[in-house]
Amino acid sequence: MAGRKVEQSVAGRVGKTADESLAAGWTSVRPREYHIDVLRRRPVLAGAGFPPDLSDEATMEIRFPADAPAYRDSNLTVVFPALVDGEPVPCAISVEALEDHFGAYSEDLEGWMRAFDAGRPRIEAVAREHLQISNGTPVLLKSGHFPPGNVAG
Repeated sequence: MAGRKVEQSVAGRVGKTADESLAAGWTSVRPREYHIDVLRRRPVLAGAGFPPDLSDEATMEIRFPADAPAYRDSNLTVVFPALVDGEPVPCAISVEALEDHFGAYSEDLEGWMRAFDAGRPRIEAVAREHLQISNGTPVLLKSGHFPPGNVAG
């Protein structure tokens, strides 16, 4: 019986205005005021569930120079540069992702670099999405960032 009262009480709160909810004991939080930080001179919403602010004032210029990528043996990645609002931001993709999705063979440095070059447009597109989401912080792309299967090029 007590459980039913709680369910009715909670159900009664659904659909009410913010003022009615606040009066009923709910806490009102305005995410843009409460969860705000500044990164690269732009407001950043912290916490999961907040979509990136893609308004005109928060639009970033993201470019990928045609510089040659570099292999990093220390963490098995291929590193490539991005410029976010003119500032360099490192991006990388794991060799596992290159093997899983871009046709590279295991333990083959030349193969990883060829796979990166062949898949560069798709790799840069995914990196761009993550740079926008993270407000221009460095990006490490792994196999899970790409759809299943071999989508070379």
